[in-house]
Amino acid sequence: MNVYYLYGRTKADSKKKEQTIYVRLSYGRNKVNYRASTKLTIKKEGWNFKKGEEAGVVNLMTGSRSIEDSQYFQKVKEKLQNIRNHLKNEFRLLKLKPEFSVMDKQEWNKWAKEHFEIAIGVKEARSNKAEYYLDKFDEWIKHKKNKVSEGTLRGYNSNKGVLQAFMKYKKHNYKTNEIDSIFYDEFQEWCYEERNYTPNYFGLQIAKIKVVMRHFRTKQTGFKYSVQILHPDFETIKETIKHEILNEDELQLLWNYKGKPYLENVRDITILLYRGCLRYSEFFDVINRMDKSIFKYTNKKTNKTFYKWSVDQRKVKKQKGLNLHKQIETMWKENTLPHRIALQKFNDYIKELCLEVGITKAEDVASHTFRRSFCTNMYNDETIDVRSIMEYSGHTTERMLLNYIQDDNVTRNNNIPTE
Repeated sequence: MNVYYLYGRTKADSKKKEQTIYVRLSYGRNKVNYRASTKLTIKKEGWNFKKGEEAGVVNLMTGSRSIEDSQYFQKVKEKLQNIRNHLKNEFRLLKLKPEFSVMDKQEWNKWAKEHFEIAIGVKEARSNKAEYYLDKFDEWIKHKKNKVSEGTLRGYNSNKGVLQAFMKYKKHNYKTNEIDSIFYDEFQEWCYEERNYTPNYFGLQIAKIKVVMRHFRTKQTGFKYSVQILHPDFETIKETIKHEILNEDELQLLWNYKGKPYLENVRDITILLYRGCLRYSEFFDVINRMDKSIFKYTNKKTNKTFYKWSVDQRKVKKQKGLNLHKQIETMWKENTLPHRIALQKFNDYIKELCLEVGITKAEDVASHTFRRSFCTNMYNDETIDVRSIMEYSGHTTERMLLNYIQDDNVTRNNNIPTE
């Protein structure tokens, strides 16, 4: 595409002392043209009448002129160059192939008019009229409200809270077309430097952003977004984490802790996670419906009565029935069950608690440590039957269970202890 600038509209205008600058855009073998006013005026002595692509380069070197004229000519030159650059860049985005060198005149004029008006500031680009991301986020939540679990919705609302905090920090409400590589870099820096989030947690936020964007890209005609979210660099980071295993002695150190209230709460959470072989995502549901999920059970052979505990496994969408451990039974009866805290806080606090009680491998201890520790400790106890472990863990095959542990011994015969 060629961008020409003209001194006035006609040849007669070239004789006048001052004229409006016009632009002429042409493209293709059939020379489809678009001509319009730039709304800029210039004196004759400041104009270069050279023909061709260089037409419109303001003459700054010759002739006598005032300082004010020279400064004005310089500004005009810069504005014309910016218009030319904008138009050429937008034209490149069309990615037209050589065989399409002839363009429909009506289609050409429509494109040229729109982008020229954007270039001179008369009109706002359509891409700038994109909707606010958080508004679309709310729309997505409403759309999915009855189609996904409460836990999933909580995760997305948590993601929304993180984004709101970031946008407040940046003092900018991002639009859907602004979720691009610049946003990615700035959001990542904020997550690491300002919030001390882990790469995995940052990756989780990005994954949810991409889910929402993908939904509207595929479901809403005319949805404005940045194609950069499709680029491999817009990645959902997931680092490999070393899962430390705590043995029974180390676990007892945690459970003997008394001190800071928030660490005592973390201590009690670890009891539930370990004794119930729970994922952290299941923890909130468990304590929320504790009264409804615990019931008395009488063994007909021994005539002994004890408590059973019914737990929903969200990930595999199954229910498991467990013998209620005395530690959990005591918390339940005394109404001292722990309260829920955010996963990120738990992972920070559990490291602090480990250091408080003298566990030096605290850096690799996190929420999933306790589920893995349960499987490993029970499996390494040769008196415990593999099937009993799998009832707690929810694994359907021993091979899946072995992903959590390293021991090769498979000789087991008793049940999981409850005391």
